[in-house]
Parts: sequence; C-alpha cells; structure tokens
Amino acid sequence: MTAGVLDFAGVGSWRWRSTTNGTQQRQPYIERAASDQPVATLGHERSYAMRTEVLARLLELVSKAPQVQPSALVKVLQWLPSLPEALPNPFVAIGEDGSISTEWDADGSSLHITFDEEAEEVYFLSPNGDEWESTLDAVDKISSAMRTIALAASAQR
Repeated sequence: MTAGVLDFAGVGSWRWRSTTNGTQQRQPYIERAASDQPVATLGHERSYAMRTEVLARLLELVSKAPQVQPSALVKVLQWLPSLPEALPNPFVAIGEDGSISTEWDADGSSLHITFDEEAEEVYFLSPNGDEWESTLDAVDKISSAMRTIALAASAQR
C-alpha cells in the first residue's frame, strides 16, 4: 500500500492479482486520475502510515462486501488520515446497508461514527452516562470525545 492510495478521483471496481500459489484473486483498488495531485506533505504520509492497519482491514472488508456504498468508502478513506495521532485505531465494519462504521470503546467510553451515502452519524457515550448524537459538523463535541477515548486508551496501555 502506498501513501498515494488516498489521493484519488474515484473508486475503481476490481482488479485481479496473482497469489503466491498461482491462483487469481479479486481485490478492490483506488483509481487515480492523471489530473490528481500527488501526495505532497510528510504529515499526510505519516497519517497514512499510522492508519495502514485500519486501511488494510477496510479494504479486506470491502472485497467481501459487494453492498458497500462507494460514496461511504470515499468519505471514510478521506477522513481516516485526519484522525489525531493519540487516538488508537478504530474497529471498522460494513453494515448490511453498505454503510461503513468506525468504533472506539475504551474504559466505558464509546464513540461510533457511521458513514453512508446521505450523511455521517456520530454517537458518543461516556462512563458517567452522558450521551449525544450528531454529525461530523460538531467538531468541538467530536474532539472532546476523541480526547476522552485517547486518554482512556493510553491509561489502559
């Protein structure tokens, strides 16, 4: 996987690659248009590298889920590298409706963000029972929730 995988004009369908035992395997790929700008900042490359495990897991899930919503995949691929470094990698899943969910659960706090064709939904529950729902536009609330998750996860290490 290269850093440029997230700079794309659209999601390609499938390509075939040979495996070590000589069989052919279908895998999803991100297609780059000739007009796309190359990755230009070390900061983005570092973010890509930090989330490689999540990106690989997401692409594995996509290869097994024909119902995945292409626009949801684009949104989550653009969003993942923007996550703060202190935040652990999320658990990712693809819903039956093709939506993509990212989830963090640490020390009684839960943050769930679901991407679909229409909008993104955010749900947070703290250990003291505070809960709220929103969209990704609620930057202050989401930043606070991510800080809570990051602190709880670092305390568990």
